[in-house]
Amino acid sequence: MKKEITQQQVYDLAIESFGIVPGIIKEAAERSVHTAYLYTSGTAVMESASFSQIEMNAIELKVSTLNHCESCMKGHSYLLKKAGVAETDIKAIIDGGNTSNDQLNVLLEATEYIYHAGSDEYPGYVVQFLQENLTEKQLVDIIGLISLKVISNYINNYLVSAKRLNQSLARQAV
Repeated sequence: MKKEITQQQVYDLAIESFGIVPGIIKEAAERSVHTAYLYTSGTAVMESASFSQIEMNAIELKVSTLNHCESCMKGHSYLLKKAGVAETDIKAIIDGGNTSNDQLNVLLEATEYIYHAGSDEYPGYVVQFLQENLTEKQLVDIIGLISLKVISNYINNYLVSAKRLNQSLARQAV
């Protein structure tokens, strides 16, 4: 049974979850309400996952950095700063260094391992690290966050690339 989803349903869900309709959700909904709904509902569900808001935003910043999504990097950096995370710790997340929080460092290292190993069989040292440092729920929640960030990062990266190309073509036409 196919369920029809409307742009308004996506916007209502976003407002219910976030208090606003974030730009990425508007952009996604203009192109595919199904993808926008998947992203919005998934993000809302992950709000109650294994992690604190700081941990979740740090993981999402790490994934956005790995995906080279400047827009999401700025957004998660802002949210971390607003939550009281030191600028040096935010820079460390972006640069791949250690923060002042040992537990956060474990989550970020696990995120990077999962991100890089996720499309193939995990190497033994990765499995060992994950089993020694995470619960299986945390592991699967990180996979969920990576999956959702890929949606927003890839949409943002496409939109930036298309805008740059269109601007370049417009300049050439003049």
